[in-house]
Amino acid sequence: MTAQDGQVGKRFRIVNNGPDTARYNIVFLGDGYRANQLEKYRQDVKAVADGLKATPPFDKLWPGINVHRIEVTSTDAGADDPVACGGSGATARTFFDASFCNNGVRRLLVVDSVRAMSVARAKVPQAHFVLCIVNSIIYGGAGGAVATTSMAAGAIHIAVHEMGHSAFGLADEYEYYRGCGSGETDRNQHPPVEPLEPNVTTRTAAATMKWAAQLTKAADGLPTTANANCAQCDPQASPRPAGYVGAFEGAHYHHCGAFRPAFNCKMRTISAGFCAVCQQVIRDTLAPFQP
Repeated sequence: MTAQDGQVGKRFRIVNNGPDTARYNIVFLGDGYRANQLEKYRQDVKAVADGLKATPPFDKLWPGINVHRIEVTSTDAGADDPVACGGSGATARTFFDASFCNNGVRRLLVVDSVRAMSVARAKVPQAHFVLCIVNSIIYGGAGGAVATTSMAAGAIHIAVHEMGHSAFGLADEYEYYRGCGSGETDRNQHPPVEPLEPNVTTRTAAATMKWAAQLTKAADGLPTTANANCAQCDPQASPRPAGYVGAFEGAHYHHCGAFRPAFNCKMRTISAGFCAVCQQVIRDTLAPFQP
């Protein structure tokens, strides 16, 4: 559970598209990998990096990105899994102290971000985005100063979703916190405060919306959907075709009062692609690093 529970090894630049000073630098760390599991860690990093490269708009922006792998070993495999969230109660002596069950939600997987960022910056001073892969098949991940993903099924999608938070300041577009079927009663109505993130809003006037310029057809009227029962997640299907940009109610962890640009997006459902609004944020962020 401390920095004595493992050690930091070498750094490898596994995607080299130019000098680090001129490129967007992604840094991978690992937690819960024993020394004899480094080959698994290398393959896990490759899988996530390949998945990111294949995800639009990164497929077109890849020439502006460098990717680094830092090899970190831990005394034990896995991560803490507290019983408070329905976990096994397992504890693991890992270098970055990875743990599920944060804020009462088992899927929220965090590490010691100060220690992780310190290691990343020491090895790659130009690091822009740091992702820690945790050697566990329990579903989990989180954004933050250092993003995390487990190696559960769908790990690549988890990683890219969390990058949306950490690297590009995107909000979660789903309309719950613990889950639609969790019985939560504190997520019915979004507070009347405009979120800072570029992909969620409380406003439905086309002229003042964050993504006004990207609306598919403002004349269709807004909101595009409205939730008839704010005590639950909206069960209705999309009335518009895929890719339509409007204002769909249910976002930012609330059933009502907050709106997302598209019916579906990777920031709502991790297996989906990024919506047009999120893609534009990503392109704008990475534009200065393109060769």
